[in-house]
Amino acid sequence: MSAIPTQHPPEPSLRERFHQRSLEHQRPLSIVTMAFTVVTFLCMVAARELVGIPAVPLGYRMLCALVLALLVLAIPSTKSTALFGAIGVVYELVLIGGLVLNASGVAHPLAWLLPALVVIPICAAPLWLTPVHFFTGNALFYAVAIALLLGETHPREVDAAVWTWVIAIGAPTAAVFHFGFYRFRRNHYLLESQLAQLAATDPLTGLQNRRAFVKHAEARLAALAPGARLSAIFLDIDSFKSLNDRYGHAVGDHALFEVAQVLKDEVALYHSVSRLGGEEFAVLLDDELSRALQLAERMRVGITAIERPDGHLTASFGVAEHRRGESFMALLDRADEALLRAKHLGRNRVCAERAPPFDALQPPFEAVFAPRAAGTEAGASRYRWEDFYLISHFQPLYSLSHQKQVGFEALLRGEQDDGTLVPPVVMFAPKPTSDEGALDRASHAVHLGNARRALPGDAWLFLNILPATFVADGYADQLTKIVRAAGLEPERVILEILESHGGSVDEMSRAAARYRQHGFLIAVDDFGAGQSNLDRLLRIRPDLVKLDGELIRATTHGTQQPILPKLVSLLHQAGMLVVVEGVETAEELILAVESNVDFAQGYLLGRPASEIAPPESVHRQIDDAFDVIAQGRAHQHALFESEVEPYRRELRRAADGLRAGAVMDDAFALLATFERCISCFILDDTGRQIGHEVPGPSWSKDAASLQPVANPRDARWDHRPYFRNAVLLPGEAITSNPYLSLASGRPCIAVTVAVQLASGRCVVGVELDWSARGLPWPAGE
Repeated sequence: MSAIPTQHPPEPSLRERFHQRSLEHQRPLSIVTMAFTVVTFLCMVAARELVGIPAVPLGYRMLCALVLALLVLAIPSTKSTALFGAIGVVYELVLIGGLVLNASGVAHPLAWLLPALVVIPICAAPLWLTPVHFFTGNALFYAVAIALLLGETHPREVDAAVWTWVIAIGAPTAAVFHFGFYRFRRNHYLLESQLAQLAATDPLTGLQNRRAFVKHAEARLAALAPGARLSAIFLDIDSFKSLNDRYGHAVGDHALFEVAQVLKDEVALYHSVSRLGGEEFAVLLDDELSRALQLAERMRVGITAIERPDGHLTASFGVAEHRRGESFMALLDRADEALLRAKHLGRNRVCAERAPPFDALQPPFEAVFAPRAAGTEAGASRYRWEDFYLISHFQPLYSLSHQKQVGFEALLRGEQDDGTLVPPVVMFAPKPTSDEGALDRASHAVHLGNARRALPGDAWLFLNILPATFVADGYADQLTKIVRAAGLEPERVILEILESHGGSVDEMSRAAARYRQHGFLIAVDDFGAGQSNLDRLLRIRPDLVKLDGELIRATTHGTQQPILPKLVSLLHQAGMLVVVEGVETAEELILAVESNVDFAQGYLLGRPASEIAPPESVHRQIDDAFDVIAQGRAHQHALFESEVEPYRRELRRAADGLRAGAVMDDAFALLATFERCISCFILDDTGRQIGHEVPGPSWSKDAASLQPVANPRDARWDHRPYFRNAVLLPGEAITSNPYLSLASGRPCIAVTVAVQLASGRCVVGVELDWSARGLPWPAGE
């Protein structure tokens, strides 16, 4: 904020403005007239030389001509009316002095001087800008003339003729010419001012119109002193069209007038206020951005007090500060962009311009990458941002298979002067002047400067990046320069695209290709939350996918089995490595290992900190998780086998009965009484059901909620693994992995065996209900 208020000179009076305007008009005419007079004087000097009577030395008279010419040359640079009048007075005195010197020594000097005594005041009369100049110049001129006339003795009739010409003709004619021309110029100026005022004013509100506003603003920019501040406010009345459409243009016009009054009341006289057109207004003020935002907020509050038939008026505001070298239209465009953001954010608010493009390699940020003095390398880099410092905290990521640290996610923190951390809710709170993108780019520079100091030489650095920053033109090249300035290579940096607005999928896909050309790896953060979806992944094609921490705790409906293994398998098949976040307990770490996750991150493995913690204890935790899984896998397999073995054994007995010629109901009679049996069935060699199915205790019509597909005899099942595997191993009872039954909508297991019956090769099977909690699942699941 500016410590010294801007001083604004008082507005000139109408008389001063008129005289200044007259100076602009009179200057060309005066130059021509006075230059012509110099030529005339030189002609008289030449004529005097032809007389042959001794005269004052020529050098004196030519000196007068030189002085007259210099006075003429001074007129174009004359800025004030007083100086212009002084030049006129001196010009007349030098001219009359030169004429006296030229007439000296002749027999009848009045014959040489009388025409000049009459003509000079008359010709000069229209050129005087003010009556004061006219009276001063003529008084001095006639004082010299009278002294000249009184110093010579002339016949009475000559004196009478001379005084008649000078007093009765020359002086009155000069006065008539001067005041007549002065009145004409004044009336012309008043008419010109009135027309200019009408052309520059919006007739409805009395404010400047767009053309006058732009012209005035450009003039102010041209005269802007070094270091001076200038800001523009652009505002638009919210939902104004509905006011006109529903209540008529008279009501809309009254609303515009009321808004104009609010602006006039809030804005100082030396600021410019304009109605640009329709419901758009603009203000140009000699102040910095923060004060302009305060003024805009006062205007916004004032406008909300204006009533409209269906409530109160509101307006949206955009504010921008002039940057050195830019045009006024560029300033207005940036204010307009801020206004559009205010509209998109919900209207009735003030938004500031976006910060200028951030360049970490320019002052004052280049100090982050400056070489460290001896003994200071251990210190962390930080950068002043608003009223706190930006610092880096690093959270480790571990490769579960390698059981070691492979990378660190850089997290931005704010630090006060006393070392206390700024709460995130304060640090990232939206402000009218804040630019999330600038903070994002600043964080990259801080993290890279600190990574050079803190990270092991072979570790990845995960940099969070907003989508809007990621797709920004030229940022891939700029970030590459910043990475190398920090002493790193892009191959060691993984750009982690945050879950946020700010770029279409197509834009991010194209941007990802640009970053990969430089060597960066790409990761997508928080998959499974917000806008993330498979289409986004498949089009961006990240190298790594970071799963939202909630996914590690997500389970299937009913059985409460974790969905993480299937999701990891899907992403692996799509060619993407998987990072799971939010690992906070030993059980979650075990699940991550069992699900074949590639990398893990979370408080259990290491909290974010400015210094890297030793990894040995984490290595032991990961190794313990592998041991638990190895031990539990055999136990899990044994439990599962013990649960399904009775069904396999009885299915083989039923198959033997069918081969011996027993009917289905008799062959499946005992198996159909087993607790988890849904139904028993026979499929032909094309996978179609033969005959009816024999229901078991777990079969229920009410459970078959998917009515259109509830009848298995309408379907073909040879594509199912339990059919294919049975055909590949004829005579051996095959147990499938749990699957979701199309008929019942429940998790099921099929036990099948391929046998040769009289009708041909068949697959005999039983479907088991596996939806109850606590049932063992195959170890691979």
